[in-house]
Amino acid sequence: MGKIALIIGGSGFLGSAITAQLIGEGWDTHVLSRGNKPVTQGSTIIQVDRSIQEELQEALEGRHYDLVVDCAGYKELDVANALHSLNGRCGHYVFISTDYVYASTTRAVLPIAESAETQRDTAYAAGKLDCERLLLDAWDREGFPVTVLRPPHILGAGKELGSDQVLGRDTRLLNKIRTGEGLQLLVEGQMLIQPVWTREIACCIAHIAGMEQSFGHIFNCAGLEAVTAKRYYEIVAGMLGVELKFSSVPLHSFLQNKPNDVHHARHRIYDTSRLTQVTGYKPQLKLEDALKETLDWMLSKEGTGR
Repeated sequence: MGKIALIIGGSGFLGSAITAQLIGEGWDTHVLSRGNKPVTQGSTIIQVDRSIQEELQEALEGRHYDLVVDCAGYKELDVANALHSLNGRCGHYVFISTDYVYASTTRAVLPIAESAETQRDTAYAAGKLDCERLLLDAWDREGFPVTVLRPPHILGAGKELGSDQVLGRDTRLLNKIRTGEGLQLLVEGQMLIQPVWTREIACCIAHIAGMEQSFGHIFNCAGLEAVTAKRYYEIVAGMLGVELKFSSVPLHSFLQNKPNDVHHARHRIYDTSRLTQVTGYKPQLKLEDALKETLDWMLSKEGTGR
């Protein structure tokens, strides 16, 4: 009998890439989604609202999964319901967290390791940390087979480009670059960022699936290359055949106008050595290829050629 995987949030941006990767590697892949978005060809849809315990329990009754990947856990209740419904019937649970849990602090050591200081100042980060804690407590208490991945800025078809400092993901980004309107970049665009492609995360998950030595661990899951924000946008501008134009936003001005975004105003480069040491997985996919796929998706969406 073949391996069976469940992707919670598998119809979404990241979940679709993970689903495609696992199907390509021969997994029987089920997608759990509450909406009506199309799912990856070859997968089986389970339509249910995970936040309703009784419905989730009924939908998963009698099912056993070798791998569960949770791309849509944002608050403690989400994973509590999953734990209740899957405990004893899940070979490996991979939880997708975020690098936003890391704090912006002068004490930070670069690249940032999994043991670095975290923050609960934003609801998103606090929710992810609550999910991590509940799952890792289950590992400590009863050996629930969980691995936590913390990806940074994610690239790939399905979401717009834009590093998450001043700009964020911007639907007008390509027009701003092409027309010379210009971008606003924090501190001359010198903040470092280490994007990760959806395909990289998917490859990592396929590699560690069922790997017992990964259980109970948190891993940074970042891309192969770290670049400045300026270089990130220079690559995109080059693919569009134009020169990048931008203005600089001083750090003090940014923090004065957006005090709640203090944890975005930091270098986002990560130590992935623990992932490699424990599992043998090394980031391998090129940043330019990830940017190109994302750019091509944006161009196709607006119906414009280069």
